[in-house]
Amino acid sequence: MAGTPSYNPPMRCHYLRSSLLALGLLLGGLAGAADLPGPRDALFVGNSFTYYNNGLHHHYRELVRATADDGSRRVRSQTISGGYLPEHDGALGTLLREQSWDVVVLQGYSRGPIEDASAPAFRDAARRYAERIRLRGAEPVFFMTWAYTSRPEMTEPLAAAYTSIGRELGARVAPVGLAFATVRAERPDLPLITGDDKHPTPAGTYLAACTFYALLHGVSPEGNPYLADLPEGVAGYLQRVAWATVGAYEQPLAD
Repeated sequence: MAGTPSYNPPMRCHYLRSSLLALGLLLGGLAGAADLPGPRDALFVGNSFTYYNNGLHHHYRELVRATADDGSRRVRSQTISGGYLPEHDGALGTLLREQSWDVVVLQGYSRGPIEDASAPAFRDAARRYAERIRLRGAEPVFFMTWAYTSRPEMTEPLAAAYTSIGRELGARVAPVGLAFATVRAERPDLPLITGDDKHPTPAGTYLAACTFYALLHGVSPEGNPYLADLPEGVAGYLQRVAWATVGAYEQPLAD
């Protein structure tokens, strides 16, 4: 991945990426419906990495509802099994025209951003979608995915690819793949990926949802009562990792 910007893995970085995150650290999970910062209506676009375990959007929505249950937030997903980012063109256009969103999350095929045959199409789609999303008054956010169990070396090029497109477009990136890498290093006994080598377990989807909650709202998920049926100790650990990873990630900025 020559020419892509570097990133700082969470285990070696010790600063918060913005004053909003610093405020969130103080607030923790205490924000209520009236003061939870960040978006109200969110659309998640992706493939099975997004729709597994009843959907990443569902668990993100439940985390939000646990601290801001005003009944008026809309969170949806648009997914294609095995889909690459360019394949969402038509349906995404329809959803952008017919509904208003605050945030649209874009997730590419797991190897799409890092393989020579598919990376140019991924970047072209990312540019086109980001422009269209902004024209509709919403914010594009990229979903950095994780390495396969058998290919942990995917973490670095995936992080570099998503960091690169985020910096180019001045868009935020949710460092889910880096959060997965941290858990694998610290808790190899806690599986985040199923036996098929790729797809998330319920714990993996919950970690991704906590990462989006931390990024989009600048509030720590620590202490959030929504545990997704995970043991309290496991959920609490994943909440902490998500918050630390978002805080440590060197957020891409426009050049």
